[in-house]
Amino acid sequence: MNDRDSLVRLLDLDDEFVIDLKYATSDNFTQKKIYNSSECYINKDTAKLLIKAKEIFKRDGYRVKVWDVYRPISAQRLMYEIIPDNNLVATPPDMSKPIDFEYSHMNGMSVDITLLDLDGNEIEMPTEFDDFTEMAGLKCDKIPPIAKKNAEYLRDIMESVGFEGYDYEWWHFNDITNDPTPYSDIQFE
Repeated sequence: MNDRDSLVRLLDLDDEFVIDLKYATSDNFTQKKIYNSSECYINKDTAKLLIKAKEIFKRDGYRVKVWDVYRPISAQRLMYEIIPDNNLVATPPDMSKPIDFEYSHMNGMSVDITLLDLDGNEIEMPTEFDDFTEMAGLKCDKIPPIAKKNAEYLRDIMESVGFEGYDYEWWHFNDITNDPTPYSDIQFE
């Protein structure tokens, strides 16, 4: 299977997701448009898990907004050039050397999401997307109780279907159910 075969357009599988790819616009922490396309691509096996979670959220009265999934290696490199801080942006991989692949945006196996009510309004969460303060981590004791409850609910459902949350970003989840696939630099138009 090649890289393109492992990635699918999320809305082709399920059109109930709200797609707001932040890096397809300048409305992100880099303040630059990073992606060529606003189409949301995802690893096909990771998509199955995300759809399973979406069904639980829907049953409970929520919709899912997707901020980021697949990120080409070149986009990761560009983000790192703009913000060369490994605490904020992962160092792009050196693909000229053998590497062990992990769950990543670069293979479409990491997702950045939030929840909306059925009218399309974002529910209260600890921070906005790509907030690099301590408030983005659920261990912070300054988070308002309703925001913490909502973020913990998001994490609990995502983990119940096979994702793992990231301690420092309440919105970021890695698919830990499926084997990591190679990173890709496919550009979608």
